[in-house]
Amino acid sequence: MKEKPRGPSGIRSKRAIALKLSLIENSYNFLNESLKHYRRTSRNIQDWPFALLHITQSIELMLKQALQRIHRILIFEDVDHPKYTVSLEQALDRLQSVGVGVEEKERLVIRKAAGYRNLVVHYEFELNQFEWKKIYAQLFEFVHFFHVKHFGEEIHPHITREHWPTEARLMKYFKKNFVVYNGVEMAKESPAEIMAAQRETHLELGGVRYERIKYGDEKGWLEIDPSFAEIPCHDCSVVKGQLHLDGCDVEECPRCRHCLLGCDCSPLDHS
Repeated sequence: MKEKPRGPSGIRSKRAIALKLSLIENSYNFLNESLKHYRRTSRNIQDWPFALLHITQSIELMLKQALQRIHRILIFEDVDHPKYTVSLEQALDRLQSVGVGVEEKERLVIRKAAGYRNLVVHYEFELNQFEWKKIYAQLFEFVHFFHVKHFGEEIHPHITREHWPTEARLMKYFKKNFVVYNGVEMAKESPAEIMAAQRETHLELGGVRYERIKYGDEKGWLEIDPSFAEIPCHDCSVVKGQLHLDGCDVEECPRCRHCLLGCDCSPLDHS
């Protein structure tokens, strides 16, 4: 009888077990892992970032699966040198470029997901439980929507049984707490906040009164993408010509023309 090979320590080594998952299977795994973290958030608020990161990764893999269904080469950044796969936002742009119908709702939610993931991974952040839940519920509803639209079936069978009650509660929460305004799904209190923001037309910066910059007039964003205001703001959902909500990361400072949220001009008050 042939003896099994021994490792450096003299202990018989076991044959390595390989795991191979398709893009969509990997997406389902990330979604279920996300739901596991979401279920823990009532006991531990530190699970929120992991719930958000995992559901965003699930969405990214779904977009890549949608591209792969057209042609496998499309999931790579450079189709001539297929080494690295596309990012979340690149996958969205690729779907649009190959003629896949992508609605404004999809574009907005995907960019919002990418923005929040970037915030969690690269910056300090502060959100309360209610804000986390609103973000998560919108992303989870989007997963259902995207899966049905692009893969022709409900995602429910791919969610593990232990998460089914959580799935049902999230869908119920979304229907109860979100409305459509400016053609965008948003928290039901947001339309009133948007209307109120239109009355705050000026900022006082360094003792000088400045007129606030409306969405679509930001020089910095226009230089990056001239068409960026064709859809509602990815952070606060206002449309072109409207003033942003307080704390929006898109609003530009009228004094230094950088992001108002991160500049050093220190807004003193709104009026």
